[in-house]
Amino acid sequence: MKRTLLHTGLAAALLLSGCSLWQDMENALLTVPPLGKSTVASFLGTTEGFEAASEGLHYRLYQLFTKNYIRYAEIPGDLMKITVDADEGDYLTFNYKLEAEHVGTYPRNIWTASWECITETNNLLYYGPGLKESATTAAGKAIVDRGMAYAYFGRALVMFSLCNCYAQPWNFTADHSHPGVPVLTGIPKYTDKLERKKISEVYEQIFKDLEEAMKIFSAMEANYPEVGDSYSQVKSITDCYHASYIACEALLARIYLYMEDWENAKKYAASVMEKVQLSPRDEYVDMFRESQDHRGKESIFRLNGYSKTSSMNSMLDPTRSGQSFVPVPSLEGRYASGDVRKELLTYIGEKNEDPVYAGKAFPAICKFVYRKSIDSEEKRTTDDFVFRCSEMYLIHAEASAQLGELNAALDDIRALEARARGITASETGINASGKEAVLALVAEERVLELCYEGHRFFDLSRRRESVVRNSSCGADESAMKLTWPNDRFVLPIDRMELQSNPAMKQNPGYQEYSTTTDIETES
Repeated sequence: MKRTLLHTGLAAALLLSGCSLWQDMENALLTVPPLGKSTVASFLGTTEGFEAASEGLHYRLYQLFTKNYIRYAEIPGDLMKITVDADEGDYLTFNYKLEAEHVGTYPRNIWTASWECITETNNLLYYGPGLKESATTAAGKAIVDRGMAYAYFGRALVMFSLCNCYAQPWNFTADHSHPGVPVLTGIPKYTDKLERKKISEVYEQIFKDLEEAMKIFSAMEANYPEVGDSYSQVKSITDCYHASYIACEALLARIYLYMEDWENAKKYAASVMEKVQLSPRDEYVDMFRESQDHRGKESIFRLNGYSKTSSMNSMLDPTRSGQSFVPVPSLEGRYASGDVRKELLTYIGEKNEDPVYAGKAFPAICKFVYRKSIDSEEKRTTDDFVFRCSEMYLIHAEASAQLGELNAALDDIRALEARARGITASETGINASGKEAVLALVAEERVLELCYEGHRFFDLSRRRESVVRNSSCGADESAMKLTWPNDRFVLPIDRMELQSNPAMKQNPGYQEYSTTTDIETES
């Protein structure tokens, strides 16, 4: 036994910056210590290694979003019913009982997984310029540009997501001076103690990163015309499994929505809507339940789960032991007759399943439950959406309504309802008069369209709305309502992070741990 100081989260990210090896290029390059910075430099000193590291970043994002972020964005909201099989972390999160001392439960992984993502983006951005300068082919230079653009986009996405979890929303203070998260843009020294920046400073860096990403994406086809369509990795508009200029626009639309900058939210949402179509009704369910073969025409950026275990599936599939949550029962009645989206609230056992399930109906959040009839084991997974075009319609609708452009907002809602119900826009009967009535329609449509995809809790928070739960949700009596504003709209910085980094400050309402302590670990 030896005594060591256990550093976590950001401190672990500092370790990763000099101690990483991506050992399997095809399988997303899991990070394993302990190799020195020279190994990282050697690996990222080739275009093959750099391209593999870019794919490794995609794997990191998959781990962050499917295991942690989407889960947290929904569990504390008002659309989930908890079951007796929920684990401790889910129970504590659902009932607003999570504390800084709960270091062994899943929400803490949002923090650590986020900093692992950011560390890998910073490695790509640190080594990329030198590699591009030494590359001798257009394809090689394009690989570097592509990877760097992805890294800028990825860092912006993760910092924004961290703020949603650990910081109060943008307009919580009038001057946006409340604490955000640390801003890490380089490869720090192990001895560096990183502190939280104001939310305005974090957003400033996010915008800088997206500006750099968009510069690279917009220039790529012009700079490398000889690479052409045969090398899809370097195209500025590519498949939904790779970041793109459009994905940057989608992220900007969402950020401006959260900032209540209605003009810019509308502008960027409209730009995406011009380039990406909605998936048709007859393909809607398949883009969730058979995602590997039906990526969805409206996909902008989603995370490739091929040959990976989906944590959301494990938590939500009724045929697995441990189904932790089901839809709150009142949700189904909020959909109109014939709405295809309602199909994703009920699991119908397939004929090839155990008789316990075959042909029977079970409440389930089927956006994360793949069909058992999929013949390929590797494709039995879920490709979780980060951005899809339906969200852009809803952002455009909300921004338009806030700007007083009520007919434009109603047109957006009618388009989504018409697609969902298999009718024309004029047949939807969607009408409202007055700004508040239209905004209420938009808020309801966000529930119907985007439920369980990583939006609900943050939507309530940014709109300064309380969480009011249905009596059938299974929450403790004390958790039936979370009144806004409330310290519990953000997660605590966990105890080990605070102890390992004296510069880190706790969120209000949670216990401070200001003394660094030694923790015994096995040699």
